[in-house]
Amino acid sequence: MKTDNPGQGSIYQGKDAKRPARRLTGALPLLLAALLAAHFLNLFMNWTVIRRELVQKPAYHTPEYTFLGFAPLNAEKIAAARRLPNAAPSGRVFVTFDLLHQAVFMLWNNGGEGDFFDLGPFLAAVPAGVSRVTLFPGAVFLLQHGGRAVARNYGGSIFGGVWAKWLSQSKNGGKSAERGMPGSFVAKQEPAAASLRVPYLVYFYLPLAIIVILMATYGTAMAASFFYFAGMFFLFDFQKLFVTVPLSRLFVFFKIEPADSWTRVLAVALALLFLAAAVHGLWRWKNSEMPASGKWIVWFFILLPLFLFF
Repeated sequence: MKTDNPGQGSIYQGKDAKRPARRLTGALPLLLAALLAAHFLNLFMNWTVIRRELVQKPAYHTPEYTFLGFAPLNAEKIAAARRLPNAAPSGRVFVTFDLLHQAVFMLWNNGGEGDFFDLGPFLAAVPAGVSRVTLFPGAVFLLQHGGRAVARNYGGSIFGGVWAKWLSQSKNGGKSAERGMPGSFVAKQEPAAASLRVPYLVYFYLPLAIIVILMATYGTAMAASFFYFAGMFFLFDFQKLFVTVPLSRLFVFFKIEPADSWTRVLAVALALLFLAAAVHGLWRWKNSEMPASGKWIVWFFILLPLFLFF
């Protein structure tokens, strides 16, 4: 069969012909949009859990709590709250959240210096007068009073301690938190705060189910997405994330109360198992087996822990 343009008869002309470069940069905005959406949904989930925890019954010190919601949509209410008279006997608490923080508490402590207030996941000692407590997604809170500030890691994560130390120094001009600034806290334990288990259940089971479905759909190369759990191991409380919360029902069913040391060992073992699966996924990563969309999905799970922590 003859054609008028024999040179155009096929898409690729031999081995020496150059294939058109794949334009994968178009998926980068979608990746960033998905990560930012996951970040906001994480903030909203934690805000909902904290609000539910405080609405039900504060564990200690019962001032008047007012929940103002998403800060960018309630700027006028927040400004008006700062002008209200501080006349409540035990104090008042106004709570908001924004694009970077899962909860921001404006505290009026009318009691003594260092009184404890219930802030959802933990109880914190605050100075007398007006203070501000900011909760970051990575289980770190920042207490500010006047020109002083102190940050604490209430979640027990490995990187959380480093992040809290950096926050304290950055808010105090490169110096450590000033002496005499209350910064003590008591984290709530299971099962006293059952609602606080929800984020850890979502962090563990939802990605696990999605990755398994992706492996069944695209192949074992998608197991590289298990690097998500390696990142979560360092950024969040790995004992709660891998053992205490997701396996709690099994422990209750078999009437097992594992010691803290065994819980730590089991969490490390599960993290190593996920890491081995991720390495196996990388080994299986081939162009013929991994579609372009699959690669962006893997990058989503690799970067997701950072967007959940900060």
